[in-house]
Amino acid sequence: MDKNAELMESLKNLRLQAFIDCLEEVESSNLSLRQSLLTLCRHEWQRRHDLSINRRLKQAGFPKIKTLTMIDYNLSPGLSKEQVNNLSTCKFIQDKKNVILVGDSGGGKTHLAISLGVEACKQGMTVGFYDVNKLSNLLLKEHKYGDIERIITKLKKLDLLILDELGYVPFSKNSAELLFRVFSERYEVGSLIITTNLHFSKWTNLFQDKTMTTALLDRVTHNATIIKYDWGSIRLTETLGDNKQEEIEEAQEEISF
Repeated sequence: MDKNAELMESLKNLRLQAFIDCLEEVESSNLSLRQSLLTLCRHEWQRRHDLSINRRLKQAGFPKIKTLTMIDYNLSPGLSKEQVNNLSTCKFIQDKKNVILVGDSGGGKTHLAISLGVEACKQGMTVGFYDVNKLSNLLLKEHKYGDIERIITKLKKLDLLILDELGYVPFSKNSAELLFRVFSERYEVGSLIITTNLHFSKWTNLFQDKTMTTALLDRVTHNATIIKYDWGSIRLTETLGDNKQEEIEEAQEEISF
C-alpha cells in the first residue's frame, strides 16, 4: 500500500471525513504544516458540529423545520421582535422557565414553538416536540403495558419539551392524570413550550378536575413568558391574499384580450 492510500485509510479509520474531503484543497493552498492541520481540524469540527445539530433536529420530532427568519412580523402585529430575539438566546431553557403561546388557530404559535426548538438544538440542547393528543395516547399505551416510567423519565430529561395544540380535545381522567405527571415532574427541572387555543380559565374543561388544573397552572405559569396571539389566522390571511392576487391576474388577462 502506497503512503497516500495508507494515509487515506488511516483518516477513514479515525473517522476524519473532513480531512479526506478537504486534504487536496488545503495542500494546494501552500500553508505551513501547522496552518494546514489547523484548517483541517476546523473543517472536521464544523462537520461534526453540523452532524450533531442534524441529529438533535431529527430526534426532536419536528413535523417540519421552521426558523425565526421565516416569521413575517407584518402578519403578526402583536408579536414583539425584541421578545422573540430574547427567547432565541434560549436563556429561558437554561433558567428552567416556560413559554406559553395562547391564541386562535393559524396565528403562528406552532411556527414560533418549532423555531425556538430549532435554536435550542443549534445550541446543543435536547428537544422533544409532541402533539399533545398524540402524547396523551402514547402515555396511555405505555401505562397499559407497564412502561410508563421509561417515557416519563425520557420526557423529564429533555432540556426543552414542546407540547403543541393543547385544547382541541378534552382528556380522559387517566390521560389527564398522566399529563399532569409530565407537567409536574418537569417543574423547575426542564422547560416547556405550550401552544394552546384556550384561555387558562378554560383548562378545567380539558383536565376535568378543578383542583388538579389549578395545581397544574400554578406550576406551568410560574415565571413563564406568556404570549397572546390575537391577530387572527395568518394562514387565512395568506389564502385570501393569494385569491385576491389570482383575481387581479385574471382581470389583467381579460383586459389584454
